Amino acid sequence: MKDQMTAPKQTEEEKPSVKIVFFGDSITASNRNLLDPEDLGVGYVKIASNKLRLLYPDTDFCFVNRGVNGERTAELLQRVKRDVVDENPDYVVMEVGINDVWCRFSRGEEVTPETFRANYLSLVEHILGTGAVLFLIQPYALRMEDKQRFRPFLNRFNDIIREIAKEKDVTLVPVDEIFMGVTQDIDPAQFSTDGVHPTHRGCRYIADLLIKELKKCLGSGS
Repeated sequence: MKDQMTAPKQTEEEKPSVKIVFFGDSITASNRNLLDPEDLGVGYVKIASNKLRLLYPDTDFCFVNRGVNGERTAELLQRVKRDVVDENPDYVVMEVGINDVWCRFSRGEEVTPETFRANYLSLVEHILGTGAVLFLIQPYALRMEDKQRFRPFLNRFNDIIREIAKEKDVTLVPVDEIFMGVTQDIDPAQFSTDGVHPTHRGCRYIADLLIKELKKCLGSGS
């Protein structure tokens, strides 16, 4: 007979789970392996996921990267149910819009402001319909090479995004505005080699801007 009872092992309290879906074009995809649904690529999604795990060690995160190169709002609409709605996320980060401008110059295909508004608004409404908290990352173009010609069209599309964000009470991460500011004193090539696709430093910048907004929902972290 034992002299004393052995105390039962204390079970570890279950960690809160949080699922974040990143939805967008090549800036989100960032060389992810499309054949591996768990691959996060090497860009801002990967950087943000690593930082969030460090900030919130007591949270069980599930990160999903659903970026696809070259896609516009129209293409995202075709897959929003499969890649976002069906994932049942807690948070969604959507980054799209630059290819709606770029296709005018690369393929001679015009996306009118009216079409862009309809597409973007539909995407936002589909995502909000899941009950997820949505964060919108502004499309951007830095002042270099041939991307200066994007500016009038990009400005109009970003005006539309701001209007939709305000109308739907959705957080907008103002990447274009902030990049325009910081590149007044820093060479834009530090953030992108072609004016659109971010360098590692550019990816870190986007990730930090996003995390600043996510922390308002997740708390201050450890």
